[in-house]
Amino acid sequence: MTQEESERTNTHPSGHRTQRWWLWKLGFLAALSAVWFFLRTGLKPSRVSYPCQQAAISNMRVFHVALLASIPSLAKVRSSLGVIKPAAVLAVLFLGSAFIADGTVLTGLRYSSGANVDYTRVPVELNSHSALATEGTSAVFFVQNATGLEGNMDEAVAALFELMDAEDNHFYGSSSYPSGLIGSNDVVLLKVNCQWEDRGGTNTDLLKSIIKAIVIHPDGFTGEVVVADNGQGRGSLDRAWSNAYDHSQSMRDVAESFSSHNVSIYLWDYLRSSTVDDYDAGDFEDGYVLNSTWNEDTEIYVSYPKFRTPYGTYISFKNGIWDNVTGFDSERLKVVNMPVLKSHQIYGVTGCIKHYMGVPKGHVEPSVHPEWPHEHLSIALGGMGTLMAETRFPVLNILDAIWVNANPIESSSACGPSTYTDDASFTDVIGASLDPVALDYWASKYILIPAAIDRNYARYSSRSRLCTNERPLCVILGDGGIIPQLSEEINECPARPWLSGNNGPE
Repeated sequence: MTQEESERTNTHPSGHRTQRWWLWKLGFLAALSAVWFFLRTGLKPSRVSYPCQQAAISNMRVFHVALLASIPSLAKVRSSLGVIKPAAVLAVLFLGSAFIADGTVLTGLRYSSGANVDYTRVPVELNSHSALATEGTSAVFFVQNATGLEGNMDEAVAALFELMDAEDNHFYGSSSYPSGLIGSNDVVLLKVNCQWEDRGGTNTDLLKSIIKAIVIHPDGFTGEVVVADNGQGRGSLDRAWSNAYDHSQSMRDVAESFSSHNVSIYLWDYLRSSTVDDYDAGDFEDGYVLNSTWNEDTEIYVSYPKFRTPYGTYISFKNGIWDNVTGFDSERLKVVNMPVLKSHQIYGVTGCIKHYMGVPKGHVEPSVHPEWPHEHLSIALGGMGTLMAETRFPVLNILDAIWVNANPIESSSACGPSTYTDDASFTDVIGASLDPVALDYWASKYILIPAAIDRNYARYSSRSRLCTNERPLCVILGDGGIIPQLSEEINECPARPWLSGNNGPE
């Protein structure tokens, strides 16, 4: 071999070795990820949505891209290998080609899982109760076995509103019942939970049935419906893995299915970086209006979103619908609060009150915790109650207790608010009340606790992050109120030290 040939064939030899070495390393990681993926998924396709499974998929896709980029040099790789190496190359090619189609294969596996879900209902006994007092009481309505054919909940929602009608809590404001909640020309803002995928977000089958009930208003619906939430930077109204019979049915899909009506979505996450004035101050930019006064008692700066819908409607969450001639029309804006009933790793339970954490801007004030907005830490002090009182109280709370997370704090990663199907209990209940506190209390006691017992949680240790004395774990409601999980007596939980200190909960 001449010197010229030697220089030509050995140009950058270390670079080729490095490239091959990294390809083998990525291939080895992809192989391990594939083994983990199939062993962990097993016969439960719903596990595909787990974070660890998604990480494994990412590893395989990285190798897929690297392999495709290296295909032109594979012949050179083969020629430089020994007698036994062609089999190794074939193995790499086989592994790579198996996951070249991973987008279609995994998507098919993911979206076919709805039919494989266990829909055995958790036995929850719900009985009618009459209040002992004649004044100062709140009515709570519930419907069991809410899920119909392929997730349809039209009949359950109709039954829920019939129960309300029987107690003069009319859903429709009509010529027959002028004092009803929803008028024919109202702008109805459905405050959902879009922060979490799978069972952690508001059920989109329920959302669809609620919107359908609104647009079939007995006087004819000429108003508008907006589905909205602030997921505090992690929200999405267009999830590929939603809480529904058909997991691919996102909130956007639901809104777009009502093409003959003015139904839209708005993700308030995108407004968090914009601080604006309200419309009466001449500011027509979308964003958050921030109160400059710090509430000393509940430690919160109250804030609220204002935005223009795709249909040209100007909405101020606090002040109502804006018109350039007549100003604000507060009565025309109706907020319907639609939370999911779940355990919560900090507050024990998240329901109607805690759900209002999806309204404020977030991170207005430096937080004592690097991930949680300071508003989140104000919840135990009554921050969400302050927010409701100073912005807009929901006209109705509709609680999604179809798939609930009943795993308490002691169950570690299975505890809410993020919830996957394997960690959820199919209680199949929807509830409603004008009183968010009453609905939280009732649902925690009569739905969440029985579901926890059904998962073999009978009594809780004294090492709860919230209660440290020797007694049953307290459920902390969003307004700072408490209820005992296995006792009829109200006990006082100790203060959470991280609310005023520099450390988060342990």
